[in-house]
Amino acid sequence: MSNVDTARSAYDAFSRGDLETLKATLSEDSSWLTSDELPLGGETQGRDAMLRNFAQIPDYWWSFSVEPEEFIEAGDWVVVRGTQRVANDSGSFEAPFAHLMRFVNGKIVRGEFYADSAKAAKLLS
Repeated sequence: MSNVDTARSAYDAFSRGDLETLKATLSEDSSWLTSDELPLGGETQGRDAMLRNFAQIPDYWWSFSVEPEEFIEAGDWVVVRGTQRVANDSGSFEAPFAHLMRFVNGKIVRGEFYADSAKAAKLLS
């Protein structure tokens, strides 16, 4: 399976809420970086900690999706470009995102998620 195939599989699993399948795409010592302006943000170390964070997303949003539109293979990295859509009781927004995923031996060892954190922070305040 190529890195792009694994990235697609991870997105598919995430969109279904299938954290067990998502877990299989992640290295045990993987890390995840998101805006530290948001709850659960900053750098998270370890697959299990990442999955615990993902499981808490419904605590903040009653609707949350990341819809990939393009996967770009770049050596050990895959760049994913897409649209994030979220909603909670304060409102909703849609914004583009870029996600960088680094792979070692077919597993995701690092994820960096770049999106419009200002829009998200506004709805969470």
